[in-house]
Amino acid sequence: MATEDIEKVLTIFHGISAGDVDLATQHIDHQRFVQHNPYAADGVAGLTQFIKQSPRDQLQLTVVRAFQDGPYVVTHATGQRSGRNVFFDIFRFEDGLVVEHWAFSTMDAPRNQSGHTQTDGPTEAKLSADTEKNKSLIREYYETIHVTGHHSKIPQYFSGDHCIRHEPGVHDGVAAFKRDLEELTKHRSIDEIKFVLGQGDFVFIAAKGSHEGAPCLYLDLYRVEDGKIAERWGFPEELPPHEQWKNNNGAL
Repeated sequence: MATEDIEKVLTIFHGISAGDVDLATQHIDHQRFVQHNPYAADGVAGLTQFIKQSPRDQLQLTVVRAFQDGPYVVTHATGQRSGRNVFFDIFRFEDGLVVEHWAFSTMDAPRNQSGHTQTDGPTEAKLSADTEKNKSLIREYYETIHVTGHHSKIPQYFSGDHCIRHEPGVHDGVAAFKRDLEELTKHRSIDEIKFVLGQGDFVFIAAKGSHEGAPCLYLDLYRVEDGKIAERWGFPEELPPHEQWKNNNGAL
């Protein structure tokens, strides 16, 4: 079922990229579909309008990695959509059809100081890994370090200084991460975890907070190795002013 649902999501992306509304919506529940992307109106009608009104070169997406956790499929993609270049999407399925969609995006950036892009690295989840154990680890880590702010406990979640980082402009390593985090926390707060979704060694977190006092979402994808965090992709996304939203369903 997981592979089948991921293939349905890839078909949706293919239809959007091709400007083919029928293909893009054939695996979506036309009666119950809820859109959380603030840049698109609600329902299938909103998605149809989004596709028809967007230039083709603004809808091109290539999925780099995808995994499923129960009724949810998470994708990490590159391309062009609404002027953004790097994406996380969440799709929720019921009865074999998509009934809910969340979308997050950021601008692409050059390779960071350790040579990593925002999407390179392993693309397939290691299915032999213990998904629930890894999700529990990442939830505990995120609540302890990012929500509560107990930075002194960072070392217990990593193996020595090993941490592959995909954020723009940073160096690999736990020491570099700790330095960067001290600066980041002067400007942001993370208040509430909304999603912890995983498969194998991949765990995705979506959280709500603020940056410089403005509402902000925090999206993180982790790879766990032998019970420790080994790699991280992700970005913050500041929300548009509410008067610019195309739906009222909440971005997260």
